[in-house]
Amino acid sequence: MGSIPPARRRWRRTLRAGLFWTALGLGAATISYALTLDMAARSLGFERRFAEVFFALIPIPPLALGVHGLALALRLRAASALADRTAEYLSDHLPEGYVVVPHYGPRDGSDDEVPMVVIGPPGVIVIEPRDEGGEVVCYEDHWYRKQKYGIGRRFQGQSPSQRARWNASRVRGDMQVDPAHTPVEGVVVFTSARVTETSSSSVVALEGLPAIVDRLVGATREPVHVAV
Repeated sequence: MGSIPPARRRWRRTLRAGLFWTALGLGAATISYALTLDMAARSLGFERRFAEVFFALIPIPPLALGVHGLALALRLRAASALADRTAEYLSDHLPEGYVVVPHYGPRDGSDDEVPMVVIGPPGVIVIEPRDEGGEVVCYEDHWYRKQKYGIGRRFQGQSPSQRARWNASRVRGDMQVDPAHTPVEGVVVFTSARVTETSSSSVVALEGLPAIVDRLVGATREPVHVAV
């Protein structure tokens, strides 16, 4: 069990794809601008007004894909940096006998990497770190930011607790373990937010990095042996 090399992490692959589509869109726009519409219309057999619309629309799809890819790459890069900071903190604060594996790539064929896996005496803990601020609450396994007068918008994308449970099942599928002796647990850790309600979360949600250290160290059992 090891980390995905930095060059192969999803945010870098997404960034390269976004740059490719952006360059393709800009190149198509440059060619369309440089063309003589009358000559292009005759070459295509179009009327001039149809040729003008045709060449104006060509750059839009690749540019849209490029912008979407770049925006996604920025979000993935921020999540990757958060996983690195969390792994560094845990490596510095956990005692001997614990192994911290950031950016784990399960063998299920998915492009999504698991942010962090910690192996230690309590078992295998799959951590989903999140950096939302303020107060957060969970209702029916969906997370919301709490506002002064009620509940705000739901978190975009997959629920942190659902993602932690999914990643735990992916890690469990990669391991030859006896569930009675080597439990695999998903945990959400909010590094900055204050968690005010978690009664309907499908996994444990903790507040702050010291809380996950306390949980890992305080739930000590007999040492486990993981065969991968």
